[in-house]
Amino acid sequence: MSKKRTCAAFAAALLLALSGCGAESGPAPLLERAPAPSAPVSAPSEKLAPEELLARQPMDDTHDAFLVDTGGRLGTLLVTVEMGERGPDPDPEWELWEDPVCLSVWDPEDMGGPMQRMDAVIDGLIFGAHEMVDANFDGHMDFSVLCNRGNGAGYWYLWVWDEEAERFVEVPEYREISFPRCDPETEIVGGWARSSGAGDGVTTFHRWEEGKLVCVRRIEMWWEPDEGIMTEEEIAVFPMHITVEDRVDGKLSEVYAGAVAPGEDYLLERAKWEDLDYHGKN
Repeated sequence: MSKKRTCAAFAAALLLALSGCGAESGPAPLLERAPAPSAPVSAPSEKLAPEELLARQPMDDTHDAFLVDTGGRLGTLLVTVEMGERGPDPDPEWELWEDPVCLSVWDPEDMGGPMQRMDAVIDGLIFGAHEMVDANFDGHMDFSVLCNRGNGAGYWYLWVWDEEAERFVEVPEYREISFPRCDPETEIVGGWARSSGAGDGVTTFHRWEEGKLVCVRRIEMWWEPDEGIMTEEEIAVFPMHITVEDRVDGKLSEVYAGAVAPGEDYLLERAKWEDLDYHGKN
């Protein structure tokens, strides 16, 4: 079955004008050989508090810095981010708007050199967007960096703190979750990618299992342009399709497929499935 995406409003007047806001089009894969720029931090002659070190870092269109209180033995660490150069022959996998960045992790107690470095590729227009979050709910603070963002979707890198290894570890699955929301009460990482002004799109729920982030439910809602029904007011209305997949035996399997007739509350139908304890029973 065709599942076309649009970024238009639900009205039929815009139906033929706009198309293709892919709710499922996540960010490009992390590239291992992004150019590594020089580190922006030099070792001060005296020890400084993390906040003082942060205040000394350059903050501009190509430099960013922030502190992460890991809550572990090393305490608060400094992370610096520097945009690299695409160069005359950039990686063919990069989009035109993407730029390489280099992240460096510094221990304020030993500023002789970074304790860790990571490469990433982001939309250069949104450089500098980051947040601290305990994404795996282990009591240690992690951090994420915005990778790319569109009209109805946004994707982030995530590095979680490994207290035993004393380093941050990247979680590739997090980059596939649009607008991730980490709920410490349910320990669920929710995601939402909007397809059109009608409120359709893809809703996801991820959970940590044995240290891995896995999708336990995926809800997709969409409408088909060729299924329009004209009302007496000559307004086109459409049935809304919905499919639900649950994690069964280690993989996603479809557990429900249906359609909501025009005029019925399709958002209410989706809301039922957003309760992970709901399995199609009235």
